[in-house]
Amino acid sequence: MSVGRKASASKKSSGGAPKKAPPAKPLPSGVAGKPSGRVSKKPSPAGVAGKPSGRVSKKPAATAGVSKRAPKAAQPSGAAKKEPSGRSKQYGCLPVWLGNHGPDEDVVISTRIRLARNLAAYRFPPRASAREKQKVYREASAVLSGMSKPCTFDVINFGRLRKLEQHFLVEERVASPDLLKGEGERGVACDPSGEYSVMINEEDHLRIQGMVSGFHTFDLWEMTSRVDDSIGKGLKYAYSERFGFLTACPTNSGTGLRVSYLMHLPGLVLTKAIDPVLQGASQMGISTRGFLGEHSDVVGNIFQLSNQATMGASEAEFIESTSRVIREIIGHERGARERLLKEAKLELSDKIWRAHGILGNARTLGFAELLNLTSALRLGVDFGLYEEAAVRDINTLITVCMPAHLQGYLRDRGEWNEDPDAARAEIVGSFFGKGRRPGARKSS
Repeated sequence: MSVGRKASASKKSSGGAPKKAPPAKPLPSGVAGKPSGRVSKKPSPAGVAGKPSGRVSKKPAATAGVSKRAPKAAQPSGAAKKEPSGRSKQYGCLPVWLGNHGPDEDVVISTRIRLARNLAAYRFPPRASAREKQKVYREASAVLSGMSKPCTFDVINFGRLRKLEQHFLVEERVASPDLLKGEGERGVACDPSGEYSVMINEEDHLRIQGMVSGFHTFDLWEMTSRVDDSIGKGLKYAYSERFGFLTACPTNSGTGLRVSYLMHLPGLVLTKAIDPVLQGASQMGISTRGFLGEHSDVVGNIFQLSNQATMGASEAEFIESTSRVIREIIGHERGARERLLKEAKLELSDKIWRAHGILGNARTLGFAELLNLTSALRLGVDFGLYEEAAVRDINTLITVCMPAHLQGYLRDRGEWNEDPDAARAEIVGSFFGKGRRPGARKSS
């Protein structure tokens, strides 16, 4: 990847300056607002990651295995809630990672930091017995439900949820498709803000993650690290002085760190520059996945980019080097957008308004098609070529129309439709065709 113009992490390009986005239309109540609980301290500058130093800067806390405060007793597995409270009932409300706020939110939809951890006393999930998974679940849920700092968690017994609730949590990105396919006792712990969560008994015993809107790497790492340290005071992690944190898959061992960015890159796609840019990123240690992560397709010009290596450097070094590549990609995307606006403004405007016309008049609409069409509208808003909706409106519409969200949304309103594509088209058409807000009730 040729080294091009670097974009500041908080400043948008001034070339072909996009007009200010229109005021957002009214949204459903309960939409996640400003991110909370983040700290501003950044790790000190580090060198380029990837040098085989064998060094891992984070280690389990010295008090690992001995909790400073007695955790609340774990809820018996047989008494698990039928469905989680809070977020799971908010069908159609924006998850925090889709809130469209934060630095470079026009390109970086969200930032996620994930840490893989295992308990030293038990075999890892792929080899663990049902009894071992049950013990891990009970120990982990006791510690998580007893936490008060840096955040609190509600623990959900994932295996006892209805399928609709399970798929909902996958769409919210607090659970993974692998957890969905798993067996035995497994769970998800969520904090009230929706920014931090922990999966129990996925590929590893614990998958700790923080996820926010925009380009927020350093702040998010600081807070996620504090959550990890707090959990590590109550649970003894599997750790090797030579290999670092031990994981079920060796490619996650060492730091156990994965830094992922969900990026909207229509400029690079439309100018046919996406392949060389992603190839260059791959040579710099960045892997590319689709909208839903591993094994998913790229739709809506949305790519998930993350670090490949987890061993051989410290967390700060991996974060710094990954962020540096992402900043470079942001610069390439902005340059491509400027070229489109300068050289193909008419064609771009035509593409945007054709998408608007289809969305307002379609009789059936698949979710992938919705993402592809709204990609053009996002670009139009950023350039001031489309003023019929704000990006936040579009994100709310996408949330309502995710398959599980759509089912729950219609069920709660007594508007069940056996054809989800037809129901999706009706909701989308009512917004783009009649100017109604996403999620508005049909008139009687």
